[in-house]
Amino acid sequence: MIRMKLENVRPMNFSGIPFALVVIAFPLIIILPRAMSEVWWPLWILGWLILSASWGTGVGIDGSLIVLKYVFGKLKIRIPFGEIEEITALSKLLARYFKWEIALFVICIIYAFFDLITMPRELLKGYYFGDIGLIIFGLFYIFAFILPFSRRILVGILAYLFILPILLYQKTGNITGDDISMFMVLAAILGFAILDIYGKDYILIRTKKDVYLLTCRSADNVIKTVLKVAQNVQTA
Repeated sequence: MIRMKLENVRPMNFSGIPFALVVIAFPLIIILPRAMSEVWWPLWILGWLILSASWGTGVGIDGSLIVLKYVFGKLKIRIPFGEIEEITALSKLLARYFKWEIALFVICIIYAFFDLITMPRELLKGYYFGDIGLIIFGLFYIFAFILPFSRRILVGILAYLFILPILLYQKTGNITGDDISMFMVLAAILGFAILDIYGKDYILIRTKKDVYLLTCRSADNVIKTVLKVAQNVQTA
């Protein structure tokens, strides 16, 4: 029996139980802390723990199965080679495969816009930064689903970061040095997110029941390895 770990390959949390964990985590991180301000931090921490559990930790091959590991390696999703209908490298995250994921980000953006518009003026700026940050990162991930992977669009993605001071000024009437520092922090986080999304290769695995997305350094090498193992298993 062949057992091996695929180095530098991780599954993304865009389907099945991992995506359900993402759906659970978002209200705990974003919505409930605002509605329950006196006890927000336990919910916020729990939300981040659940979101962290949804992230893939590794991919391996165990006999005739591809094994995707989540929940800090405790949850294993097994995909038989015989059930795989398609395995291919992607040049972009195809929106048609991940409609529910896009819907989640759209809902979050709509909530943030509505909350920002209806929020009273001259509150602590942290309230506004929460909604503004959610809008910015929600738009970024939607763009990541529908745009080709091209370095030329990175400048365009960073450009809409300038929406931040405009929205903040509209609510507070001024921009301070602390606000600029916060903008810089958000820009740095967004920069790392861009490098993470656009600096990797992506592999799509499609079965009759579900679709899985893997990240790696070289999609072609990983696909060749998987196909070679699958061929050996079938001829064994």
